[in-house]
Amino acid sequence: MRLWRIIYTTWIICTFGLVGCDTQDKQTKLSLKYDHDQRSSRQIETPVRHNIKVEPNIAEAWLDSNMSATVEVPVDTSMHVDYKNYTSDYPDIHYEYGSSNPFYVTNYSPDSLTITIAVSVNSDYPVQETETIDNETTECTENCTVDNETITYTDNATWNDNFTRGVVTTQTQKANWRDFWDNLSVSDNWSYISVGHIDNVTHFCDNSSIVSQIITQIQNDNITNWNASCNQMNWITGGCGAGLSIELSVKQSGTGDCACNRSNDNTTTIRPAITNRNWGGVGVSCGASSQSLEVILKK
Repeated sequence: MRLWRIIYTTWIICTFGLVGCDTQDKQTKLSLKYDHDQRSSRQIETPVRHNIKVEPNIAEAWLDSNMSATVEVPVDTSMHVDYKNYTSDYPDIHYEYGSSNPFYVTNYSPDSLTITIAVSVNSDYPVQETETIDNETTECTENCTVDNETITYTDNATWNDNFTRGVVTTQTQKANWRDFWDNLSVSDNWSYISVGHIDNVTHFCDNSSIVSQIITQIQNDNITNWNASCNQMNWITGGCGAGLSIELSVKQSGTGDCACNRSNDNTTTIRPAITNRNWGGVGVSCGASSQSLEVILKK
């Protein structure tokens, strides 16, 4: 949570239209045209009155509804313009202010002069502080907070292995896969499972009931196709080859425990116990590229 007070600098542009008077008295009428730089974003307040003073002590004017005014100024005299504006909420406290650089008006000046004024917010203006809460998306991996309740995963069980494209899994790989599941116990109350690449496990299920069902299906050597939906993914177990498999997919139909999936099917398949080279993979599940796969359980 952060508190911000917006202080900014923008620009106004005053275009001075010059109307010559009797050169004997060295006076020139100055028509002021105000233009706010539209490239700068207007902030919280909207000024309703605009005051311009030509200094030192030369002239003062309030801009009319057309954002213009006319004053008389001397020629050949160094001067600058002070600008302030006011809002309807605090009419006696100026909101923005700024001063131009010095300039001269002579009898030979062009018909118009453009004066740029850097404008800042008055630090004494009672601007309401705005509370901003950052919108952040955080993926839960260890300690998760849901509705002010913190879920802490205290123990992990992890299986991972490396697979080579076009190479049948070894007996050791098949045994490790089987032993991983056999050594789990549903009574341990596992509540989280994630499956994917060892360096990018992107899909998970944190429904403890479904996690328990996944473990039970595989431990019971249930080769019947079973599936359940969790976190917008279809989790599937079943038999493939000489052992059990696990698959997750966004597809709600056309899935199978021994199917060949394409890269655009958005599936992850792990089946090391198969008797051929189609041990699974992320995306393509038959003839997949070499990769490391991982299953993580937490409680």
